[in-house]
Amino acid sequence: MKDGKHGMSPRRALAALALGAVLCLGGLEIAVRVLDLALPLPEEHSDFAPNNVLPRQPPRNVYGRNALGFRGPDRELEKPPGTFRIVGVGDSLTYGSGIRLTGRLRPVPYEATFLARIEAALAARGGPPVEAINLGLPGYGPEPEALMLRHYGLHYRPDLVLVGVSPTDFRGTASGPTGWVGHAYMMSSRARRMGGLGFWLYRRSHVARILFAHPLARAHDRDLLGPGREEDDPETVWARMQEAWGRMADMTRAAGARIVFVRIQNAPRMGHRQGRQGDDPAELLRRLRQVCATRDKCSVTDVLPAFSTHQAPETLCLPNGGRCSEAGFALVADVILRDLESRGLLPDELMPPGGTID
Repeated sequence: MKDGKHGMSPRRALAALALGAVLCLGGLEIAVRVLDLALPLPEEHSDFAPNNVLPRQPPRNVYGRNALGFRGPDRELEKPPGTFRIVGVGDSLTYGSGIRLTGRLRPVPYEATFLARIEAALAARGGPPVEAINLGLPGYGPEPEALMLRHYGLHYRPDLVLVGVSPTDFRGTASGPTGWVGHAYMMSSRARRMGGLGFWLYRRSHVARILFAHPLARAHDRDLLGPGREEDDPETVWARMQEAWGRMADMTRAAGARIVFVRIQNAPRMGHRQGRQGDDPAELLRRLRQVCATRDKCSVTDVLPAFSTHQAPETLCLPNGGRCSEAGFALVADVILRDLESRGLLPDELMPPGGTID
């Protein structure tokens, strides 16, 4: 229909309206970006590279990471003769997240991580060479850690595997992350709620990030306070975690190595509130011990008592940060070493003078 004396046609009116909306949204997006009003993209949606077997992996050749994208020096897959080799898997506590800088967490120096401290302490005893390989990644839990151990860790032919376990493992198992969306971004529980279009907008539009911020924060709080997704009742989540721990223990034993699950205190602000699944320290410890009860070369080290009885516990974790300080990582390393010594899990040449300790 042509334009008449009564105005433009409905088609042209709709086109004009659509163009006006696009221009308004475009102008709003530019203004929001110029004024820097949107929150930065969360770390869980960035700074990770695709991987065929792991849910996520840091990009290679980034400062502070080795050629495979992990922390620490590069290690040859072929273990040097006579070397005592430790492989560590776990989440941000194993990785070494800790320093709060301009509102964001940054890794502590690699030398301050508990794996690096264990390596240095054993190397100082003058026995055989010692290598501790850090395969920890923030946000990991039992299921991706089992993949990490299978596809990376055991290829290093370790003598000992240390698995960091924390209360966040329960919530991470229950509510994601669960897989790849594409372009090196993780599909977390919050991302799932957005749907494909919503997630695309969230990653690319600062305006969308502002609009989604409040409902996503509320959803995230529900994840932390509740048992996770509705289809995952607490017992189902525990079963998934124990199955993954069991796979790690069985793989390690088949490779001729020992495995030690290390329960690490990671966050006073996350601790022991009624109604929060996975935060009961006694239940987490009981589940770990169930896994090792019927398996050889499998044991549990509990760091929590050392945190609870420390003379200055406030120095062990960052204020409101939920992560270990360097003093906290030093205590974790000390507890692990003492437990390895008391159980006789170190080569004789690496034991302290006098052999095992009480």
